[in-house]
Amino acid sequence: MVTLKNSELEVELNAKGAEIIKIIGQHDHINYMWRRDPALWASSAPILFPIIGALHNDECLIDGKTYHMTQHGFSRHNEYMTHQLSDTCVEFELTPNEDILKQYPYLFDLKVIYTLKENTLECRCIVKNTDDKTIYFQIGGHPAFACPFMEHESSNDYYVEFEKEETLDQKVIDVAHRAMSRITKPFFDHERRFFVRQALLDNDAIVLKDFQSSYVALKSIHHQKAIYFHMENYPHLGIWASKHVGGLLALEPWNGHGDYIDFHGEFKDKEGMIALEPQQEFTCMFAIEIRQ
Repeated sequence: MVTLKNSELEVELNAKGAEIIKIIGQHDHINYMWRRDPALWASSAPILFPIIGALHNDECLIDGKTYHMTQHGFSRHNEYMTHQLSDTCVEFELTPNEDILKQYPYLFDLKVIYTLKENTLECRCIVKNTDDKTIYFQIGGHPAFACPFMEHESSNDYYVEFEKEETLDQKVIDVAHRAMSRITKPFFDHERRFFVRQALLDNDAIVLKDFQSSYVALKSIHHQKAIYFHMENYPHLGIWASKHVGGLLALEPWNGHGDYIDFHGEFKDKEGMIALEPQQEFTCMFAIEIRQ
C-alpha cells in the first residue's frame, strides 16, 4: 500500500489495479471511499484498461485473431510498478507481461499518476504507444464512493448534481446479454440533479454520453459534506451501484463502453475506441474533491 497525506486528506492506494482504497478527511476522519465489502463489491476504484465493460463471450478479434479478456480488462488484476515521487504524489506504471500479451497483442506504457493537492486527489492516466504500429484501447476509472458517507444516514437522502443543466439520453444496458443495447431513453431534460434511488440502478449502470458538465457532485440534503468529481477527456459517465443501493455509488469516467449487442467486428472498430500512433501519448484525468 502507498499513503499520500497532507493537512486535508490521507489517501491509501494499492499498486494492484492502481486502485484508490481510502480517502479520509483529516478534519472529520470519514473515509469517503466505498468500504470494499465483498458481499456487494470487493473493489473500490480500479483503473479500467484496455476495455470498458464486457466483450461478447469475453472475446475480441484483433487482426483476425481471437483474444480472451474479462470484463473491464486486465489492468485491475495486475500489479503496477510503484514510483513514489513525494508525500503527495505517486506514479504507478504498467507495461505488458507474458500474460497481458496473451490477452492484448500491443506494446504500451500506462502511467497512472495520483497527486494530492489540498482537498483534491487528482488521477492522471497517460497511455504511450511503445509499439511499431497503431494500438487501440479504451480506458476509464471505477471509483466507488461511500453513499451515505456516515453509517447513521440513508442513501435516499443523497443526490447527484451536475455542474450544468443537461439534456441527455441514457444508454440502456442489456443485462441478460452482458452488452450495450442500441436503445436509449430520456434521462435529463434541462435538469441538473437526481436523487439516488434503487429503481434508477436496477438495470445496471446509468450510462450518459457527451454531457456538458466538467464535474458532478454527490451531496446530502442534511449537511454540506460533498464529493465533487471532476473529469477531463472522458466522453462517457457511468453511474453504478452494486445489487442494492445503500453503501456505495460509483461515478465512472469512461472512454468507450462494452460491446453493443449486435457488434461482432474487429476490436479497433468498437465505438469509443482510441487509436494511438507509435510513440504518441493519450492523457485523461479525473479528480476527487472532498468538501468536509
